[in-house]
Amino acid sequence: MDIGKSFGYVFEDKKWIEKVLIGGLVSIIPILGHILLLGYFVELVRNVRQHQPEPLPEWDNWGEKLAEGVKLLIIMLVWSLPLIILFFVAFVPLFFATDSDSGTFLSIILFCFNCLLFLYAIVVALAAPSITIRFAETGELGAGFQIGDILAFTKEHVGQILLVVIVSWVVYMIAGLVGMLLCGIGLLFTMFWAGLVYYHMVGQIGLTPAPAPAQPETPLKPIPEPEAAPELPEPEAKPELPESPAEE
Repeated sequence: MDIGKSFGYVFEDKKWIEKVLIGGLVSIIPILGHILLLGYFVELVRNVRQHQPEPLPEWDNWGEKLAEGVKLLIIMLVWSLPLIILFFVAFVPLFFATDSDSGTFLSIILFCFNCLLFLYAIVVALAAPSITIRFAETGELGAGFQIGDILAFTKEHVGQILLVVIVSWVVYMIAGLVGMLLCGIGLLFTMFWAGLVYYHMVGQIGLTPAPAPAQPETPLKPIPEPEAAPELPEPEAKPELPESPAEE
């Protein structure tokens, strides 16, 4: 995982100023704007998973971004539903406690439910990147509820996920402080940038390296056959010398 890339890739895009400005302005819109941002972040994760050289999405296809944002919101709400149920089961009875004994008993119950809330909140926080990845890869609502696959992916890459959670917490905190220093209005843009950093890191979780581009095959040049050696002329027959008369 290249954490440095997550911080710098935004500024490598030729239209990064325009895209960040639009993202910050979209975040002003209540509810609808945040759903659009979710759809934008889903597209960002998808681009990272596909090894796009410039993964920062364009601000187009607004209807598609809205639809994907709604789907991811539904998925996360369903995953968070047990937290909501546990909260009401734990806290509502406290309002109906009439005496100290029942209040003490309910306090013990409340403590137990708080432990369950805390544990389940950790599970959801660690599973959230895996949920986003699975949904971004398919675009299908059901992909966010493949619990076995999501938990297995989370367990396999828990080290990277913990790193993403910790780094993103620091990034959001710094972005909030910088945004406040920029007269408050800067929060719109610094927090959007923090989201871009977080979701780029999410897209890198468990990502295999991009395959090397195929090298074009260079045709082998045929080896020229050696030229045949020139035929040498046959040597001329030497004239026979006449036999000398035998000495008597």
